[in-house]
Amino acid sequence: MKNRSLRHTGFTLVELLVVIAIIGILVGLLLPAVQAAREAARRMSCSNNLKQIGLAMHNYHDTNKSLPIGAQARWGQSWSWAILPYLEQTALFNVMPTPTNDSGWWGGTDTRSLDIIRISRTPLPVYFCPSQPNGPVESQSVNGLSGRAMASYLACAGGDATNDNNYGASGVNMDVSNGLFHAKDMGAGRNSGRIFKFRDATDGLTNTVLVGEAYYDISGQRDCTICDRFLYYHPNFDSGDGSDFSEALGSTFFAINSIGPNFPDKELSYGSYHTGGANIGLADGSVRYVTESLDLDIWRALGARNSGVTIGEF
Repeated sequence: MKNRSLRHTGFTLVELLVVIAIIGILVGLLLPAVQAAREAARRMSCSNNLKQIGLAMHNYHDTNKSLPIGAQARWGQSWSWAILPYLEQTALFNVMPTPTNDSGWWGGTDTRSLDIIRISRTPLPVYFCPSQPNGPVESQSVNGLSGRAMASYLACAGGDATNDNNYGASGVNMDVSNGLFHAKDMGAGRNSGRIFKFRDATDGLTNTVLVGEAYYDISGQRDCTICDRFLYYHPNFDSGDGSDFSEALGSTFFAINSIGPNFPDKELSYGSYHTGGANIGLADGSVRYVTESLDLDIWRALGARNSGVTIGEF
């Protein structure tokens, strides 16, 4: 009888290794594209957040005939709390004790204090960029309060602000800077800081920054250990004359994605976890992706409400 040759139907080891190698190459080629698509979606979501915030600012202005106070020194509240009803968050807005005043604090155990602590620990997706890591709640105790809701966006104090601390500090402070938002002293008889209207943006709403992205970092991963951004209520605003206003307010005096030291370059500047720039909401309600290579003089003029500089296309 003739021997019948056996026909193998399986893969040899070499063939399997070739297939695995091909799959690995394909994954290596596709992974960057998938990651890029995901980041593009996150950047779009971030842009939509700023669009909603800008619309809420306009609705607040229509109702109250002014923009909200940027930072309420001595009391602790910020603009992110004031516009909550215009983000369909009236219930969260009402958690803050009313009337707002200087009673209640971050370490108290009375009813007002506990309400302040509760709202401080309540994150909101519209205030948080999905590209920002390690959020939206800070597990560490910062300024004596743990579990605080993190923020990705700062309202603009101006293009000349170089200091975010107490009134009278060196440099240009955020109670006298040239943006649409000030740190206003809420003490009786105190006039430091102003409340603005859109008509005060004499450079034009399309040429004035309203709000923008700022990266959060207290670990040093972005070479900053004091770049903390939080929502609604701020213990340092509520201390003495108020301080650390960069938790809610930014300055275009410093370049986007600044590479300077902790303070003031990084702490006061705008920046993002996107590549090469940051999403910026302008006072007309539009949102632009502004590159970090933008001329610094133009960027400073964009942060001012009344620079008098002809900006043109940017």
